[in-house]
Amino acid sequence: MLTRLVRAGFLMSCVALPCSMAAASAEVGLRLVNKPDGTAYNRVIDIRDLKDCEHSSFPQGRCLPADNFVDPTGRVISFHALRWLLGTVGLSGSESVLVVGDKPGAVQAVGALLFLAGQKQVDVLQAPFAPELNTHSGGGRSLSREAVFTAPMRDAYVLTRSLGDARTATPPQERLAHFALALGRGDRTARITMALDQ
Repeated sequence: MLTRLVRAGFLMSCVALPCSMAAASAEVGLRLVNKPDGTAYNRVIDIRDLKDCEHSSFPQGRCLPADNFVDPTGRVISFHALRWLLGTVGLSGSESVLVVGDKPGAVQAVGALLFLAGQKQVDVLQAPFAPELNTHSGGGRSLSREAVFTAPMRDAYVLTRSLGDARTATPPQERLAHFALALGRGDRTARITMALDQ
């Protein structure tokens, strides 16, 4: 996932805006966590390989490997496809979700995507997931939607730029991870810059 996200054409970067523009959301719905209570969430999204997730995950865990977030061309999927994908694991956008995985950069990138899609609350596990502590098996995604994702997108956090803009030169996984880290650390001015070609 990390390599594919870096090669993907999801051209985003994190920028800071004046505090007056940070009022887009009074309460930011993304947090960084170190020791989560897996039972405190409506859903846990486990982005590790399917086999690992199905072997052991959190209670309420659903397996959604990181590769699901890129399309056949290697680009990060569109927000339309993302919101449909989230419905295949029963998300409508109104739930509290924990994102776990074995690669912190990928977990942060997926957490940022869920946040931008409009998910009510996204907690991102900072440490690599330790499956030996859990005896629950993760459930796979459905082939069709279990729920319709209806939460409004957080488009106030997205700025557009041209493809050649220097602010879109950083690899996309790094931009998404940086954005997630900024929000998780309380930076209410954090924004993502997306190339107009998206």
